[in-house]
Amino acid sequence: MNELLTVTDVSRELGISTRMLRYYEEQGLIESSRVEGYAYRMYDDEAVRRLRQVIVLRRLRIPLREVKLILDDPSAQWAIFVFQQKLTEFDAELANIGAVRAVTEELLGSLKSRYWLPAADVLLDEDISAVLPTLANSYELEKERAKKMENLNKAEENMKLTDVRIVHLPAATVAAAHYIGPDPENHAGRLIADFARKNKLWETNSSVRQYGFNHPNPPPEGGEYGYEFWVTIPEDMEVPAPLEKKHFPGGTYAAHCIQMGNFHEWQWLFGWAYESEEYEINGSGSPEDMYGCLEEHLNYYDHIRNTPEGEPEVCQLDLLIPVKPKAKQA
Repeated sequence: MNELLTVTDVSRELGISTRMLRYYEEQGLIESSRVEGYAYRMYDDEAVRRLRQVIVLRRLRIPLREVKLILDDPSAQWAIFVFQQKLTEFDAELANIGAVRAVTEELLGSLKSRYWLPAADVLLDEDISAVLPTLANSYELEKERAKKMENLNKAEENMKLTDVRIVHLPAATVAAAHYIGPDPENHAGRLIADFARKNKLWETNSSVRQYGFNHPNPPPEGGEYGYEFWVTIPEDMEVPAPLEKKHFPGGTYAAHCIQMGNFHEWQWLFGWAYESEEYEINGSGSPEDMYGCLEEHLNYYDHIRNTPEGEPEVCQLDLLIPVKPKAKQA
């Protein structure tokens, strides 16, 4: 059973005021519990852990709204975005502080060399005035903050996808390549690519579509992760070991197109699926095969035909989540 701490206990342990603790709770950053017969709010281990995270982020000068976005995100995508924004802000601030220090140093030198003149006259020195435009004024800083909030709002909109398509993938016979170990995508991808070229799949009237997924997903504790690729083939085609011949039943999927590498957008697509009023996830029920989710390498037909060796470079992917229409309410 979790140990419950009072407001005072938490305040003393973490070195923050009880007023600030209550404020964080009002902002939805942490939650307290009520114990029957006890007048005070209590905090369990999870609340204290989250509060420690809040304190770390606040010491990094992350605003409360962004702290909440980071802590409420089950992935690290908000943290990555906010930290990138913060580093840009720090760089600008450091440059401005450096300029302020240089001007202050120049002023000090001028005052020391002309100590008999009023300080006001030294402030009008042309050499010093020439440096002043490099200093950001309060208006410019406010514009930077506004720009940052605009970027944050745009990022929030991007995380709520509006370009999701509902597609039907036809049933197909596939050649499957599976590899567990370092760089499994490359190993399995090369096996599939070599097979596709040797058999000139583009001449078989096959659609030549390539799908892939993490397998196992997640990897076993202390173990390496794996990846499995499929390429569609004619039903009567022989498949040599270590490849396997499998049947893909097809089905209905929610699809979102990404540039290669933007796999954090899986989180956005799942967010769409959870919030959809028309569709619900219709996965395999097992994390082992990514719950039936797929990554389709788009235009594999041209890529494999035009690339003489190795795994072809893929610029775009469709992220695919199996879905089905929600049952209509009577």
